[in-house]
Amino acid sequence: MNQKYELLYGDTNRMLKINAMQNEVYTVESGAMVSMDDVFEIKAKTGGLSKTLGRLFSEEAMFVQKFRAKADGELLLSPQYLGDIQVIEMDGSRNYRLGISSFLASSDGINVNTKSGGFNGMLSGEGLIQMEASGIGTLFISAYGAIHKKEVAAGETYIVDSNHLVLWDSSMRYTSELATGFFGSIAGGEGLVCRFQGPGTIWIQTRNPAVISANTSK
Repeated sequence: MNQKYELLYGDTNRMLKINAMQNEVYTVESGAMVSMDDVFEIKAKTGGLSKTLGRLFSEEAMFVQKFRAKADGELLLSPQYLGDIQVIEMDGSRNYRLGISSFLASSDGINVNTKSGGFNGMLSGEGLIQMEASGIGTLFISAYGAIHKKEVAAGETYIVDSNHLVLWDSSMRYTSELATGFFGSIAGGEGLVCRFQGPGTIWIQTRNPAVISANTSK
């Protein structure tokens, strides 16, 4: 019997295979579909003006796609970066904030809405408007490189370069600051960091997508 969700190939070249059953619905980031059986009804969705503007200001794609299976079939998805994919099962007890471009897909029952990132979100580079996942179902996240999961204990402080953030508990408090002072960060190529307060869980990507953007723009 096929697994419901399969992660194909290595940690840095992952592809997600969804073995969908009839009438199941999946929300997929625009451009992530690689191939599929001819059993899916596809609709582009914005979620209304407020969600569209929220995704725009959060630097996410303005459109997502809804795939509804008219019969059992497979759906293959791939992220924009060469990297890992992880499956997060959500039971409704926690909400998660998503780093830029980390949303790949979700099952029906997961809501991905825009939330204010506040001053810290704007300063960290994660955005004044951030994406938040809530509900009961399965969330699929992707990253540049491998994904490292870090459990932060109550009372513990943990610092993450903002370009490496993939996912974190919405309940976690954090502040944003320059890594080594303003001049040191600019001159040394170091960026902004987020100082998280536990308890909570953070998922971190091992590579920095900003480096790709900088190199390709030269």
